[in-house]
Amino acid sequence: MISKVRSAGAGLGRRAVVVTATLPLLALGACQGAEAEAEGGGPIKIGVFAPTSGSVSADGEGMVRATRLVIDKVNAEGGIGGRQIELVVADDACEAQAGTQAAQKLVNDKVVAIVGGFCSSATLPAIELFHRNGDLPFVVAVSSNPKVTDAGYPNITRYIGRDDQEAPVVTTYVVNQLKSTKLAIMNDNTEFSRSVAQNVEKNVKAAGGTQIVYNDSIQPGQNDYRAALERVRTTGADTLLYTGFYPEFGILAKQWKSLNLPYQLVGGASSIDLSVIKSSPEAARDERFSIVSYPTASLLSNPRATAFREAYRKAYNAEPAQYDVFQYDATEGLVAALKENPDDLSPDALNKRLRALSFEGITGQVAFDERGDRRAFPFLAVRAKDDGTFAPVFQFAPDGGWAPVGN
Repeated sequence: MISKVRSAGAGLGRRAVVVTATLPLLALGACQGAEAEAEGGGPIKIGVFAPTSGSVSADGEGMVRATRLVIDKVNAEGGIGGRQIELVVADDACEAQAGTQAAQKLVNDKVVAIVGGFCSSATLPAIELFHRNGDLPFVVAVSSNPKVTDAGYPNITRYIGRDDQEAPVVTTYVVNQLKSTKLAIMNDNTEFSRSVAQNVEKNVKAAGGTQIVYNDSIQPGQNDYRAALERVRTTGADTLLYTGFYPEFGILAKQWKSLNLPYQLVGGASSIDLSVIKSSPEAARDERFSIVSYPTASLLSNPRATAFREAYRKAYNAEPAQYDVFQYDATEGLVAALKENPDDLSPDALNKRLRALSFEGITGQVAFDERGDRRAFPFLAVRAKDDGTFAPVFQFAPDGGWAPVGN
């Protein structure tokens, strides 16, 4: 996930409420402007909605880079129906109010579609704004909160799994694979992290046999979580599951190891990042440590993933961020829908074509259900290797459950 949601803050502030309240007045003019842009002969404007500032800005910049890889290739080959694609980047800062403002910028700039969405706290208000502005197509790459698609809007297709898909997988990993009988759950008080924690709690209680002895949050942005880790020790937990983001997880892992705590440490999908290994290589290699992850950039080994990593390194002299592969697949899907009929780029036509897509992407087979959600794909449980990278130690198949890698 994954990194998906950063700071939900205190909700939408007064300024954001004012913007939302004016949407009915803006919608007609904005829709007419977007349709005129789609039917014109100039460049086709595509929006990139991502956190290019803030604590997860590296992920947002990676998303922009992944999209540029696709678009530069398309433009070099002649564009879409002879028209070049122009990217319009909007910084959502991983926050609700900034997300609303970024979404309004894209509407004002008359983009024909948007690709992106890393933090659910920013994505959710943006979805409402795009819906009110003529169901402007939004190809969601990484935001995993169930609310993204639960509203049933026709303009949403999502390329990553849902929190309520992740939670059952994490539950079976902790309960069946790690044999946990006393589970502690810790979140970082963001919308995404709380959502996963709540869904895990619900699934654990439904499964029975495992007792939840702790379920609490930490405050992101701190540099000392030893008191929280010690509180978990006092509960008698045999496993601590953290559902938040990698900046805090790196600190937690380092302090967990230094305190020599007796319980297992498991990170959720938003905990995976090479910075966790750099923070504490000893913790990340510990057999009691693991992260449950989507198939991300450094973990995929298929030819498409290899070609993507090579192209990314050549273009940017850097390694892709973990979730850039989902942004790349999402951009490829959008381009395919645009190419299918360049003469009709209206929101209604594009939304239908996006929802009907089926293709093999870097992250596996891409196809969507009636809500616009991606159909199931495997999860992995990983820990660090001696070379400073992550490697799978267990794998999950929807039809077979968890098993050691290689079995």
